[in-house]
Amino acid sequence: MNQPLPRLFFSRPAAILPETAVDNDAALARLRDSFRGTADEWEQVERGVRWVFDRCNTKLRYLETDDTVSPGEFATRAAVACLARNGVPASDVDLLIYGGIARDAFEPATAAEVGGRLGVTSVIAVDVTCACAGLIEAMHVAAGYFALHDDIQTALLCSGEISRDRITYDLQTVEDVMVGVAGLTISNAAAAILITREPLPLGGARLRAITHRTLPENWQLCRAPVDGHFMSRSKELFALSVHVVPEVRDLLATVGWTPEDVDHYAFHQPSQAVLERIFADLNARPGAGIHTHSLYGNSASTAWALALDYRLRNGTVDNGDKIVIGSAAAGFTMAAAAAQWVC
Repeated sequence: MNQPLPRLFFSRPAAILPETAVDNDAALARLRDSFRGTADEWEQVERGVRWVFDRCNTKLRYLETDDTVSPGEFATRAAVACLARNGVPASDVDLLIYGGIARDAFEPATAAEVGGRLGVTSVIAVDVTCACAGLIEAMHVAAGYFALHDDIQTALLCSGEISRDRITYDLQTVEDVMVGVAGLTISNAAAAILITREPLPLGGARLRAITHRTLPENWQLCRAPVDGHFMSRSKELFALSVHVVPEVRDLLATVGWTPEDVDHYAFHQPSQAVLERIFADLNARPGAGIHTHSLYGNSASTAWALALDYRLRNGTVDNGDKIVIGSAAAGFTMAAAAAQWVC
């Protein structure tokens, strides 16, 4: 039997981008500088990379160039913005969860670093590691804490995705492009949201349901080794998106919604083409799907938060609107949540 979901609300997200924006030509120039083959071989590599950029609708990615900035410090910037935006002092935070991929230490928990930088003196601080689904899985974990501990009133969830030298520009062959080109669409970003038992003054979303499913036989398709470069067999990985639609339909069935009922889909942003196919297969209403890959690239665990923030700043989100947030991730993992906007 499923444990009933507590009555919870999540806030407007806060999103932070680095100052440095890198366009496709700049990314290709860096790739060319590392290339050691012939002109004809470079032409094949460049053609493959440009094809992927076009397919994904990649135009920009934001990269943190200051090597002294830790993922925890980056996440703290988003946390500070989120707390200020929602009028919540850091001292009110009872639970702090870091859900990002990036970290610069095995211990302590990056959440502890964020709490220390915020000036919090006592808090439950934990990290959740779930690839690009980490920030949504942090929401799932937070719901469990709220269900078990009546004294928890406010949770802060955050992520600071900095790729640094985890992305390789050493692509010498078409075979290298097949496993390395996805890294060239990666963007850095930080994001934070609050989860509370009561709605916040500036509005937020009532959490209705959360789901998580991993198909672990596919774990080797996408990897970021502890010491090494990110690789992704994108063709095989994107083919697994056929599993996303049934998962979303099952999630919506638990709250009595159909895919056509949903007003806003704020999903992970690995490729616009993949999302367009998912939204079409869901029979989502025109305009319900949010596309931000061309604006920010693939910002890993923070991508859905940037998408929702973009819709809130540039679109219309009304009281009662139905929202689905979701992320597919290495593993192969699918995590999603259904929520309803409350002004």
